[in-house]
Amino acid sequence: MKLLLHICCAPCAVAIIDKLKKVQDIDLGGFFYNPNIHPEEEYKKRKEAVKIMAGDFDIPVTYQDENGLAYWKNNLNREKELRCRICYSKRIDKIAKEAKERGFDAFTTSLLISPYQDHELIRTIAEEAAKKHGLLFYYEDFRELFYKGKNISRGKGYYMQKFCGCMYSYSESDHPKKPIYEF
Repeated sequence: MKLLLHICCAPCAVAIIDKLKKVQDIDLGGFFYNPNIHPEEEYKKRKEAVKIMAGDFDIPVTYQDENGLAYWKNNLNREKELRCRICYSKRIDKIAKEAKERGFDAFTTSLLISPYQDHELIRTIAEEAAKKHGLLFYYEDFRELFYKGKNISRGKGYYMQKFCGCMYSYSESDHPKKPIYEF
């Protein structure tokens, strides 16, 4: 099965990649699409870490850059549940469309490794996107690999972020250099 993995960041993807590359019938590719990540400096750090990781694990990754700051500022309610739903939907629909266009059989996302993400909502949105695009959604609860991914990332020196990526989570984080966004 040709499987396209949406990669949100190296620490979340690395243990999933390590696991899936050991499955004989999976031909794995990666897709980095995260217009939610801000500020730009943060986006660049995460993208660079993914490039290094992709080389280390010999996985082909496609990168699609899109600055979504105006989209997020203009269209997102500040309520966490709604903004996460919109963010998941935007990224997951894009990965499903990309998988279909590139001839993959299925897709999944590294978001499924994080204990901080809404796992059931991600699964529901991904199953809807799979149906819409005529693909399979490869579901696996990867949360048991969360700390393994962090440990691999630390050992390899990959950039380790302190928030999910959006400007809202950045403002709510303990990041020492965070700006104050006016919404």
